[in-house]
Amino acid sequence: MTSGSSALVTGAGGGIGSAVVATLAKQGWAVVGVDLVERPAALDPNEAIGWVVGDVRDDATIDRAVAVASGLGRLSGLVTATLTEQRGALESLDSAALGAVFDVQVAAAWAWSTAVVDAAAGDEVSIAHVSSVHAQRAGPGMAAYAIGKAALDALVRAGAVEWGPQGVRCNAVLPGFVPVERNKERWSEPGMSARLLANHPLRRFVTAEDVAQVVAFLLGPESRAVTGVSLPVDGGMLAMLPPWA
Repeated sequence: MTSGSSALVTGAGGGIGSAVVATLAKQGWAVVGVDLVERPAALDPNEAIGWVVGDVRDDATIDRAVAVASGLGRLSGLVTATLTEQRGALESLDSAALGAVFDVQVAAAWAWSTAVVDAAAGDEVSIAHVSSVHAQRAGPGMAAYAIGKAALDALVRAGAVEWGPQGVRCNAVLPGFVPVERNKERWSEPGMSARLLANHPLRRFVTAEDVAQVVAFLLGPESRAVTGVSLPVDGGMLAMLPPWA
């Protein structure tokens, strides 16, 4: 990270998003979080963290956040960590359900990326989207989410190719199961937790902080030759064949 740089993080109030904000701030970034909720109290009040409350799908929210981040330093980083799910069997989905997922996971990521690249005006920028292992594997009832994450990975490749000549790097992380508050009913129950861990070769859950550290690497100069990559941060889940295979 270059001194005087700022970064935007959407979905900053969530488990992974807030961990990304905290990690980037500790590494010296001036960070602006964006979410529908107010800044989480757990974030260090002494860190250089700005906050914008708004819907990531609204152009006005994008304009306001870009202006705030540009006022804190050279805007050179973007992390999109927004999340929406439309669970249900594949045949039960409708265009509204798919559209809701695409609006948040894909269209908004594209809009924020475009806005940051435009604001950079030719300066180097690093973009990291939070995708999911669902982009590469299917699970019952998760079709809309998986389709949206797969499209997000396609956006990563397109951004890397089309914006690369401008000095823009575009990557993604693919978290596996990350125990956060919204899925507490799964990891807090011993039996369920054990079944989940059986699918992790490392035999431990990936934490939000683990994901945030990889995101920070992708935004920083150490990864200056890395672009167009969707990097699993999953404890080995994608590498593991199921027991019956």
